Amino acid sequence: MAGLQDIRRRIRSVKNTQQVTKAMKMISAVKLRKSQERLVSLRPYADKMKAVAISVVGRIKGQNLAEGLELGPSAQAFLNPREEHRIRVVLIASDKGLCGGFNANVLKKATAFFAGRSHESVVLDVVGKRAADWARKHGFQANSEYLGIPLAGVERVSREVCDAAALQYQNGEIDALYVIYNHFFSAVAQEPMVMKVFPLDMDAPANDGKSGIAHLLEPDPNTTLEALLPRFVETEMLRSLLESQASEHGARMASMDKASNNAGEMIAKLTLTMNKIRQASITNQIIEIVSGANA
Repeated sequence: MAGLQDIRRRIRSVKNTQQVTKAMKMISAVKLRKSQERLVSLRPYADKMKAVAISVVGRIKGQNLAEGLELGPSAQAFLNPREEHRIRVVLIASDKGLCGGFNANVLKKATAFFAGRSHESVVLDVVGKRAADWARKHGFQANSEYLGIPLAGVERVSREVCDAAALQYQNGEIDALYVIYNHFFSAVAQEPMVMKVFPLDMDAPANDGKSGIAHLLEPDPNTTLEALLPRFVETEMLRSLLESQASEHGARMASMDKASNNAGEMIAKLTLTMNKIRQASITNQIIEIVSGANA
């Protein structure tokens, strides 16, 4: 059995670890609040933009049926699906660990998604050091690596990825853009997801003018859609990055809270063991004194 000095040393070590986990929990809570505020403010904007895009697509479909109009080049690129021979994928993980199953779950989702696909058929962008490590481990040559991205830098990442991917799609170099990330539900609930960014699945009914409100679109629906779709795709990418950041901070906060509680339980058990050893030592000393006195 360990001596009193060993147990006291272990208690001090666990207490020091508990202080670190509590500090990390507080830091993650602050970062989570900032990320969540930005994510919550973006979600209604992204949802409304999608609804507007679907409405405009419906208007154009109705005009196409009636007047034989054609979609513009950007609209054709974003809305017309084709057989997927080569795809571009953005894999989003974290730069650091100590966040529970956050990285393991999203990387497991990525492994399942890439199963059966050749490396030559995938253009991979990675966000986060853990995603870059996963790519190297599985033999992928990352097209771009975004490491240590702060909250203020996610817009730049989404703009760069979407602009480059849209150009590749229009040139026929890729057939689709996917993003693999953790969707944020709460601080203790995140779910890994695979989202197809484009070609967009907007199977909206044509606006025949009998239902809904026919908004005035200037200069015309085609031009409006040409300007709207790139912004919409960039917003969806930005949303997935913010979802992942909020999920990471929530997972780390929950993980550090659990670690702090476990450390407290360990300290209680070690203290109880230390007290038992001390009590046993005192009892033995009393017995020796009494035995010596009786002798």
